[in-house]
Amino acid sequence: MRKPEPGTFELGLVMAGAVSAGAYTAGVLDFLFEALQDWEDAKAKTPGEVPDHRIQIRAVAGASAGGIASALTAMVPFTRHHPVRDLHKATTAAKPANASRNLFYRCWVRDVDLTTMLDTGDIRERHVPSLLNGDPVARIADEAIATVRHSPPLGGMPWFANPLQLFLKVTNLRGVPYLINMVTDDGIRGHRVISHADHAHFAVFGTTGGEGEGLPPGATAVNFEGTLGTPDDGWEGVRDAALATSAFPVGLPARALKNDLRCYEARPWARPAGVSLDEEPPSIRPDCPPHLMRPYEFWSVDGGLINNEPLEAARVALSGAPDVHNERHPEKADRAVLMIDPFPDDIGPSVPEHGEMPDILGSAFALLPTLKNQARFKPEEVMLAMHEDIYSRFLIAPRRGDRKGMETHIASGGLGGFAGFVDAQLRMHDFQLGRRNAQKFLRDHLVIHRNNPIVRDWVVRMEADGRLEDYQPRRRGPGGTEKVDRDFVQLVPLVGNARRAVPERPWPQLKWNDVKARLQDGMDARAEVLARAMVHRGLDFLGLKDRRLLSRLIDAIVTRQIRNASRNKALSAIQEDLRTRGLLR
Repeated sequence: MRKPEPGTFELGLVMAGAVSAGAYTAGVLDFLFEALQDWEDAKAKTPGEVPDHRIQIRAVAGASAGGIASALTAMVPFTRHHPVRDLHKATTAAKPANASRNLFYRCWVRDVDLTTMLDTGDIRERHVPSLLNGDPVARIADEAIATVRHSPPLGGMPWFANPLQLFLKVTNLRGVPYLINMVTDDGIRGHRVISHADHAHFAVFGTTGGEGEGLPPGATAVNFEGTLGTPDDGWEGVRDAALATSAFPVGLPARALKNDLRCYEARPWARPAGVSLDEEPPSIRPDCPPHLMRPYEFWSVDGGLINNEPLEAARVALSGAPDVHNERHPEKADRAVLMIDPFPDDIGPSVPEHGEMPDILGSAFALLPTLKNQARFKPEEVMLAMHEDIYSRFLIAPRRGDRKGMETHIASGGLGGFAGFVDAQLRMHDFQLGRRNAQKFLRDHLVIHRNNPIVRDWVVRMEADGRLEDYQPRRRGPGGTEKVDRDFVQLVPLVGNARRAVPERPWPQLKWNDVKARLQDGMDARAEVLARAMVHRGLDFLGLKDRRLLSRLIDAIVTRQIRNASRNKALSAIQEDLRTRGLLR
């Protein structure tokens, strides 16, 4: 079992799927890196005056919107982090001082919006890639990569491992075949299965100063020495995988991706029962001729469809093998997975409703969520989460204390997670909430026992000086009073700007007429082009390809009806969601 360096606590960051609520994840990351930078600056400026252990982020894993946030995290060491501290008083998304320099804010708040996704430039006469235009998302990704490539060398950041492992989960529509060998007759080799849960694995070099470790098995090198700024630097692969993991089925277009055979051969599998941990974990080859897998090309969609919270990838990167567990006791823990989840599963009713017997359409429409939920169900993680004394796994989720009526914790949570794309004010609120929640989480929840060897030396020193309480968590007691928990200390000490309370941003209040005016023309245009393309496909299927009067008449009538019905239904759903959650004035 691999061990972190002495005095170092390792983290694996996991970003869950979130759709537009990725703005919340972005805010959490913004404050986390601000706090880490302030702490490093204080250690350099006043050695011995602040806690002096180390935090090292060894791996980042994400799915869907969390995959985009993960990819942006891997870029931060090359662009330097510029926190957004003035969002609480900004009137528009472009107002904050670092709006253009902060990759998280730029990509998740300022530049992404539903109006750009309604553009019709991606639709051809008989080909509709998706309900929304995915080109604006691709442009945002291209601009982020360009920022990395054009940034001067910065020497990285000391709280990242070198290389930083990056896992982006995707749903492989082609699938990867495997053969389970069994004792059979008649020449049958065994039982063939196909896996659609896939991922892209990268190792990003140069994330911190000094000599790095070797290339992890199966990983694709990014920013390897001498490649930065060239077509071989690996960033295009990160871009493609980020677009693939966020390709929400039907809503955004499927993306082309490829993996080499070695990526599949190197993936870790749990050892069979009875096999010693000293033995190498097994390698399982795909059941496919090698010449078809160099590379293995496939179309992919949202990684969150099958694995919305890719905890296992980060956990194994920390432990070294699937069947090796990270230490869980607070006095011994030296590594942990930290998951950021804007939509934790404990929000909402826990028992699904039982309705009437479904008809043929009801059964068909229920099939996708049924398969999705089953694919995401991981009993071993549910069992582990039942123990409150586990210090190898942490979760940060939205929490807003002053909710009124039907207000939710995050503003972007409606419409299946797409609500945040309706207006930047919703994303601005959630980004700031992420910063506030992250500060509270680092102060009171991401903690370790004072007797843990990683922190014990400075704990003794600061307790003697009477300064230990500054780095200890607060617990809420009876009557809402807070008291210091003297058994634990912060893993990421809050110093400098990070100690100042993050101001709250008020719950957004939108004018419906303004929202409608901004969206209606784009909805009409896209719905009409979508409808026409779909009608043409239908007429082709019926053999009416010569566009006679009948087919043209059907085209005109049906297209108009679909356009009007689609626009009215979409606007009605948006208005109802905003009204219900108290977002309209």
